[in-house]
Amino acid sequence: MLPREVALGPAPWHGIRLEGVSEVLASIPRHGRFLPRAEVEHDERWQQVIPHLVVSSGQKVLAMRRLGRGSERRLRGQVTLGVGGHINAADGPLEVAFVNGCLREWAEEVASPAPATGRLLGLIKDGAGEVGRVHLGVLVMVTAGAAGVTVREEDKLEGRLLAVPELEVLYLEMETWSQFVYDRLLRGAADPVPAPGLEITLPASPAGPAGRLRE
Repeated sequence: MLPREVALGPAPWHGIRLEGVSEVLASIPRHGRFLPRAEVEHDERWQQVIPHLVVSSGQKVLAMRRLGRGSERRLRGQVTLGVGGHINAADGPLEVAFVNGCLREWAEEVASPAPATGRLLGLIKDGAGEVGRVHLGVLVMVTAGAAGVTVREEDKLEGRLLAVPELEVLYLEMETWSQFVYDRLLRGAADPVPAPGLEITLPASPAGPAGRLRE
């Protein structure tokens, strides 16, 4: 968690910012803390920093629907373009927790036969929705190999790789963050801005149990 003024700055904003990732990540060791979700789920003084890994393979993007067993009941049934979830104390000290959390979520949610590269591109904020008001997304654009990826947590998610034109029919069912990504980066409204040096290598996670990385 980060204090709202640290995470968002002095002025409120809404949508995607293709900047500011390094500043937010650098502030986590100095200002972040782990707090029980039940205490902050409706407390806008704190922002829960969440990785949002948008996975592409060739010309296709991974789209997933959240099923009834997902932990966040307010998002059940909705379509997401992002792999990710809450960072927690089990992910290690604050200096490394965000990266470790990305690696854990990657291993838990998808099976990838080959390593992938994630580029930390920007920040996502939904200031209108009940869920979005207390969460700040870190947008990670992931390039997977030609073999693609598949959903691992089939009790919580169903999904497949779709061409960008195919995503349009799912637009009204998408979570707000995913609508932002589609509008700003996938539909061609704006070209992604490179973020030199902000990359993470996501290891192969073959199909089958994720072992100790699974909760």
